[in-house]
Amino acid sequence: MENAVVLQITKGLEIGYRRRCVAKLNDDLKFRKGEVSLLLGSNGQGKTTLLKTLSGILPPVAGKVRKTRTMFLSDEVDFPACLTPLEIVSCFDPSRDYRDLASELMEHLEIQNKAYGVLSKGNRQKSRILFAEILARVHKIELLGLDEPFAGLDFQARDYLVERWIEQKNPELHLIVSMHPSEITKLPSQIILVGGGNIDTAAPETPWHELRPRLQKAELFAA
Repeated sequence: MENAVVLQITKGLEIGYRRRCVAKLNDDLKFRKGEVSLLLGSNGQGKTTLLKTLSGILPPVAGKVRKTRTMFLSDEVDFPACLTPLEIVSCFDPSRDYRDLASELMEHLEIQNKAYGVLSKGNRQKSRILFAEILARVHKIELLGLDEPFAGLDFQARDYLVERWIEQKNPELHLIVSMHPSEITKLPSQIILVGGGNIDTAAPETPWHELRPRLQKAELFAA
């Protein structure tokens, strides 16, 4: 039995800014609970724009995106420099329903519980993943988008997160992650490609040498 569909997008959706299209969807998309989508694309091709559109931060240039419980933790979001990761988590989860999960992530990701402002780049990135995991559960998020979550992480943290996200999926949400295929050693549920002004899908088992030519640079075109 297939998992429940969180969000379905019909082909023809156009994403961009101020009526200027960056990329157009050529295939129908379905996001199901308990599954993971791998989002691929070169810088500036529209990956972040797609995540923001799916999350309701940006309106589509054309087409519709149904409202659902979505969250995209952008790099533009900052956190109090004077608070430690666990103190920030307490602000998100005052009832401490997910304190065991927070402790588990802190331990396995080796996050230092120092003031956020003095943490290393890698520890801040790990903390942001921790915050996303906790916020997603507190707010019953059904679609969570993470843009290049492995940036600045060591291989131990990457391996742990891949195992957690792919093998121990959260049955209540669909996770979309933007990263290079070499960073994910297990097959995702689907692959979404953004390049050349197009948004397409590929089978999870598609090898990188077949995906790479489809990720050509895009030129902005008028809506």
